Amino acid sequence: MKRRMLIRTVIGSIAVGSTAGCIRAFQSDDQSPPPRKSNIIRDISVTNSGEIIEVTTAPDESQWVMTRQEIDAASSRAQVENTNNQISWHQRAIAEVDSGLDAVSPIGTVEAKGRGATGRGRGGFSSAPRTSNGRAWYGGGAYAATWYDNHDNEVSRVPVTINMIGIGFIGDNDTFTERSIGPGPINWDTTYNDPTGDIRSDLSPRSGWYRVGAEVNAELAGGGTQPLGWECIDLRVRSTGNDEEITKKWKVSPRI
Repeated sequence: MKRRMLIRTVIGSIAVGSTAGCIRAFQSDDQSPPPRKSNIIRDISVTNSGEIIEVTTAPDESQWVMTRQEIDAASSRAQVENTNNQISWHQRAIAEVDSGLDAVSPIGTVEAKGRGATGRGRGGFSSAPRTSNGRAWYGGGAYAATWYDNHDNEVSRVPVTINMIGIGFIGDNDTFTERSIGPGPINWDTTYNDPTGDIRSDLSPRSGWYRVGAEVNAELAGGGTQPLGWECIDLRVRSTGNDEEITKKWKVSPRI
């Protein structure tokens, strides 16, 4: 009797130990970097009874991205995070940060953390990790804060300008789910070079998934610019009777 209990106890310990080992391995520091943090697109809405999509960018002086590239930025707003008065990413509270996590469900965190097939989480939008703006975070997860803490001497916040805004239709919900597009530009339906102020564009068709993207550059101290890729928002427009509304938004950024 005691021998059986001992065997069960040993087996149970091995099982628990193996599970814990798998979890630790899954959460190790050798994982791919998380999506970069940014503050580029402030808001997207539909107006005029759903006929117009309106894109509001962050104020020029508040536009930035996090990067590990060594960039001699023209503006003093570029900040290396590893300073003598360093603040932990877990404690940081910057109202304009678009990539802070609010509440993350275990399913959304694990699936997004491991990227899975799509980076959008096994539970989809409802269980995905969130940015501070309430957008689902493509490829994000609770691991991101730890990664940033562990690499804070490699990361800087660089001021950027928007070179182009692109707006493109992805397709209906089935098409969007099947394609699950990763970061970067698509075949834009409409583009706006050197945009200033709010962008207003016709919404056609008036339901389905759209991507709004901003191509950003860092202005260099020695003159010229350095391209830093695209920051994108995927959004679903649905009909609510006579009007349309945006019901889901994903923030899609390249890995830092």
